[in-house]
Amino acid sequence: MDLKSILPKKNEEEEHLWSLVIEPEWVSAGIWKFTNKKVQIVSVSPPSHWSSDEELVTACDTSCSAVVTSISEEIDPPAKTVFGVMSSWVDGGEIKAEYLSKIKKVCTELSLSPVGFVVISEALSNYYKLEEGGNVNAVFLGVSKDSLEISIFKLGKLAGVSQVGRSVSIVDDVTEGLSRFYTGEAYPSRIILYNSKEGELEDVRQELVKADWESSEKVKFLHTPKIEIVQPDNKIFAVSLAGGSELGEVDGILALETPSSEKILDVKEDLAGGLPFSEETVLPDEPNLQEPVEEIAPEDFGFTVDTDAVSDNAPPVSNLPNVEAVEPIAEKTADMEGDSLNNNVRHEKKNLFSIFGKFKKVRSSQAKTPNMPVKFRIGSIKPTIFGIVFFLILVIGFFAFWWFVPSAEVTIYVSPQRIDDKTELTVDTLSEDSDLENMRISGQTIEDRVSGEKSIPSTGTKVIGDKATGEITVYRSGSEISLDKGALVKGPQGLNFTLDEDITIASGSVLTRGITKARVTASEIGAQYNLASGTTFTISNYSSADMEGTNESAFSGGSSREVSAVSDNDQKNLLKELQNELEEKLKESILGKASSDLFVIDDSINFTVVDKEYDKKVGDEASSLKLDLEIEASGIVVERETIEDIGLKYLSQRVPEGYTLKNDQIQADFTYKSEDDNLYVLDLFIGADLLPKIDIDEVKKNITGKFPDVAEEYLDNNVPGFSRVVIVFKGFRFPGKLGTLPRISSNIEISVGSEK
Repeated sequence: MDLKSILPKKNEEEEHLWSLVIEPEWVSAGIWKFTNKKVQIVSVSPPSHWSSDEELVTACDTSCSAVVTSISEEIDPPAKTVFGVMSSWVDGGEIKAEYLSKIKKVCTELSLSPVGFVVISEALSNYYKLEEGGNVNAVFLGVSKDSLEISIFKLGKLAGVSQVGRSVSIVDDVTEGLSRFYTGEAYPSRIILYNSKEGELEDVRQELVKADWESSEKVKFLHTPKIEIVQPDNKIFAVSLAGGSELGEVDGILALETPSSEKILDVKEDLAGGLPFSEETVLPDEPNLQEPVEEIAPEDFGFTVDTDAVSDNAPPVSNLPNVEAVEPIAEKTADMEGDSLNNNVRHEKKNLFSIFGKFKKVRSSQAKTPNMPVKFRIGSIKPTIFGIVFFLILVIGFFAFWWFVPSAEVTIYVSPQRIDDKTELTVDTLSEDSDLENMRISGQTIEDRVSGEKSIPSTGTKVIGDKATGEITVYRSGSEISLDKGALVKGPQGLNFTLDEDITIASGSVLTRGITKARVTASEIGAQYNLASGTTFTISNYSSADMEGTNESAFSGGSSREVSAVSDNDQKNLLKELQNELEEKLKESILGKASSDLFVIDDSINFTVVDKEYDKKVGDEASSLKLDLEIEASGIVVERETIEDIGLKYLSQRVPEGYTLKNDQIQADFTYKSEDDNLYVLDLFIGADLLPKIDIDEVKKNITGKFPDVAEEYLDNNVPGFSRVVIVFKGFRFPGKLGTLPRISSNIEISVGSEK
């Protein structure tokens, strides 16, 4: 089915459509129409927050309601809807099943009729093309609470998309995401940020502006990138422009009844529509990159042109209108790197051929040299003897060089034998002497303190606003009565007010009632308390027959809105993150303070929060939260020599024959058990990787002058635990039969290593 069969024809009455932009946590809506080859934006809503499926429906309803209340009563709310979604919602040109169910639920609950979808970043790219009159080279950065969506556009075409989880540093996250696209070429020097939380986007922009991109090793720009923020309404404009291209030729967009902001855009005629929801259609493999064109057509926004879903030649899309298929980043990068590699290879071959060409030319010129006649003459016997002596000197010199000069390094790797033991140990931080018989040793306390600060975006929300006020006329049938300030005044639908001051109502009868004017204030904030004139009120607990009130003028001033605020979880999460960072820094500092002759007992390190101060309280209106934190730590250290002595005491009797145990082979680990004042009870785990006893002089004697393979065979047969040998000749090694190990044993250096 063609999308044009769903959307209105050019000769039919103008029809309004919805644009619904769904981002992580935020929804915004707008109504538009296609008129005189232009997309006319009628109204746009402010963004509404959501976090669950139920809240998504409520947020969509809130945004749509805000739009409907702002348009003329002559306009009937539309049903047909074009959706703008993140690329993470799309797979192979189709809305993923998990997100398709969300869209269907929204459409069912709000009586909407889905006619197509477009990826927000692609729609924005084409909208900027319209605004700026040229293809866009930019990095579009969708910012949400938990992730970033990075889309790179080159010459207006999508080069790839990457999803990156949020961490502490937005600069590190952007660097990580961009590095996944790296092909050796510089990235576009323009970063465009979008989401619906403008305060957060400004914070992100400031961090990216302050970043030192020039010194970054992972990403390269031609120059410092320009950082821009997409206005929230522009996302509705972009999605509406995508939908308008399906109705016919589009040459401009009118934003919110503002003709002066009109931008002209030339596009092709007879643009066909996309497809409605379908569970059976699939997307064929199509290239994502195309040559840039001057026109913006429906294909630019991800819609199908002049085709039908049942046609074999049409590019089918599942569930919603077509979106250009995005090639996997890894494949795209591999292709780019492959092209670059092939170019390098061709370039290298060209250089090699040039060199060989010159070589052949020289050799050819030498070959053409004419043969010169050579004459021999037998001389006296003295030159002959001199020649023989000279030859003997050369032979003797060569032999001496071969015998005395060569040297080599031989590293023998052996498989170690592991031995372990465990014992209980008491550390006394007040004693200076150790008692190894009773496993009680002296120790020291080492302390340090560190402070730091950290900020995170706030995640909470709260409703703020003003209370409505007004004046009522109180009527009394009965004796005179006085009412105190704060007395309850009950309005319709449970809307309550209170008196602003003490009043006295004169006595009256049914025919002539006592009358008094009084100011009242709403009990809570909100526009629902702005009651129209003529509303009837009951006073306190009196019946309407005894006393009642009415307002001659409408109440005003009541309002409410949702703002970002600090939540209890924000403070807890910030404390946990910063405390972990500072504790890790403290631990490294304590380990660094301990000299090489000391063991630091990790389990004994205790951390204490000395001071913490938040810049905002829970419930305060704020887009971010900052914490200043100070932590101190203390730990126990013992002398390495003492631990090695304990290791020798417990392990020496377990050393097998042919192996040796040395102090530097002993390893130790501690587990904290208990503490009593200055006494710390620990479990000590000691172990060692034993190496076999090797007589280095005997080994040298037996491998001197041997070929490497012969030497390796000897080591395999005579060295316990032998694994392999690495022989490195220093300087020059003679070839062939002359390539033996040095003939002088002092020219061979032997070392023994452990095979891990």
